[in-house]
Amino acid sequence: MPRRDPIFNQRELERAFAEQNLDVIVARSGRNVAYLSGMTFPGTLGRLQDFANAPRAALVVWPRQGEPALFVSNIARGLAERLSWIDDIRPYTDYVDSPYAAVARDLRARGLGSGRIGVERREFGVDNWSALTAELMDAELVDVTDLLEGVRNIKTEAEIALMRRAVEIQDEAHLDVFRTAKRGDTEKKLHARMIAAMLRLGAESAHGMLQASTNPVTYGGEGAVPIGRGVAVRTDYVCYYQGYPANLSRMAVMGTPSAEQEARYQTLLSVHRATIERMLRPGIAASAVWHFVRDRFTDAGFEWNVGLVGHSTGVWWHQEEPMLVPNESRTLRPGMVVCLEPILEGFWHLQDQILITDADPIILSDRFGIDRLFVMG
Repeated sequence: MPRRDPIFNQRELERAFAEQNLDVIVARSGRNVAYLSGMTFPGTLGRLQDFANAPRAALVVWPRQGEPALFVSNIARGLAERLSWIDDIRPYTDYVDSPYAAVARDLRARGLGSGRIGVERREFGVDNWSALTAELMDAELVDVTDLLEGVRNIKTEAEIALMRRAVEIQDEAHLDVFRTAKRGDTEKKLHARMIAAMLRLGAESAHGMLQASTNPVTYGGEGAVPIGRGVAVRTDYVCYYQGYPANLSRMAVMGTPSAEQEARYQTLLSVHRATIERMLRPGIAASAVWHFVRDRFTDAGFEWNVGLVGHSTGVWWHQEEPMLVPNESRTLRPGMVVCLEPILEGFWHLQDQILITDADPIILSDRFGIDRLFVMG
């Protein structure tokens, strides 16, 4: 992936600085480091970035005035220099040097050691937080975890374009695998083909699940469960394109679906579409979306005990705040991208990626037709 121009929301970032009267922001989480630096961390490097005690943590120092700096371990230096739009790359030796001490030295050198510093308090871990605060005794440290979440929520046109391509890749992969699936193929075989198809079509990485209706264990890994005649399949995959995710769920059945399968699917589809049309609008509380989905399923006569019906999504991470859960007070805003995923009876599952606008919501994931249950074989 070549180096690209900055695509983050500069206006929202400036608003965050002004709202909290910050002198500088220190980003630690993978999602905010990726957002502010343009860098992605494939594979193991990415997993390490999400560990609070990671020996290869990356951090961004972003001053209100002046140039930002990206602190990375030596093992990630080449990747940072190739991908990041930040010119000032500060490498350190992992397992030997502390990036937190290096950040503190940089802040003091900038004259910000006694300033008002925005930090992701929840992302540091106890030991690293202690190391940072010990180096910045005169600073006022302000938790900006939620503030940065709000900045990332509002996507730029460049971000939306990347997410459009990500969902295109995943929908095309679903169509490829479902159209060529044969009776007797196993969960594991179809899952392997799904991952391979997404990578072949341009995804950087992919993960997720494929479950047969004859397998009672959800998210337990794909096995030698055969997809025989009349067996339904559901998916829940994430693939990444230039750091931006597609998180979709699709359904299919091997051979002609039964009347009961068609009925279940149409119930799910009607709730899914009604929620998009009526609830994915600016100013609606995320919790209200959850209550709407629950009420529609219970009104249709189904027991329902699902804690989540979707989430916002963005760079690095496919489950961004706000979550569509019953205790979430934050509201939907124009520019958010939301993954709506109602689930019926623990198995029937649709998920689309949708852009919230001042007008009607826009379904980004529209290449896979969901009007009917997809027929394989």
